[in-house]
Amino acid sequence: MLLFSGSVSEAASQIAQTIGQPREIVIFTGAGLSADSGIPTFRDGETGLWVDVDPMEVASIEGFERDPEKVWAWHEEMRQRFDSARPNPGHLAIAQLELLLPDTCITVVTQNIDGLHQDAGSTNVLEIHGSARRLRCHLRCGFSVAWLPGKLRAHTCPKCEALLRPDVVWFGEGLDPGFDQALDAADRTNVLFAVGTSSSVQPAAQIPLVAIDAGATVIEVNLHATPLSRLAYESIRFGASEFFPALCKALR
Repeated sequence: MLLFSGSVSEAASQIAQTIGQPREIVIFTGAGLSADSGIPTFRDGETGLWVDVDPMEVASIEGFERDPEKVWAWHEEMRQRFDSARPNPGHLAIAQLELLLPDTCITVVTQNIDGLHQDAGSTNVLEIHGSARRLRCHLRCGFSVAWLPGKLRAHTCPKCEALLRPDVVWFGEGLDPGFDQALDAADRTNVLFAVGTSSSVQPAAQIPLVAIDAGATVIEVNLHATPLSRLAYESIRFGASEFFPALCKALR
């Protein structure tokens, strides 16, 4: 692991030279990326989304089946936060990489459920923890629908009459089907950026490890050290809102 200690522009220039013109890039993102859009992480001190609530009551199958109204109310409040948020410079610059590297397949694999990558313009996004902007059938009959701002939620699936629920991954559930696609992308990529993620939430934390095992150059962009820091090719202590705009400038 190399820990870069220079300026953000120097770091970006060095990484631009390192990655060159890769065939494929995976950008693996976590809650730290959306923090600059005003969205707290789930566990941050007094502002985290888990403050004053038991996660198992509002984000588990058991909690939903015991008290669906409580689960709906918590998710509606969270979704309203997301509706008022806007992509930050990190999101926007990540989307811009598609224009700057037109011959490179760029896949965004995100643990975030806020939809900000799509708002920023990224076109190939795998949401492995689902999306707070969709509803789906609790029994997975195949029905899903956009959860639109200001639109009253319906409780019952119109296809099978089971309960509807937010299309997010709760405690004790398997990840979104996109997780297998994410593992495949990590296995074949040349470069993987791990951005704003603690690299400790399983099984998502396997994704950069798969890339390392496959011989990819893995670059961590995080203000803090994580379990991935010692394994990455380079660990850069800048936030995504600083680093990715600088990387776009260097690539021009």
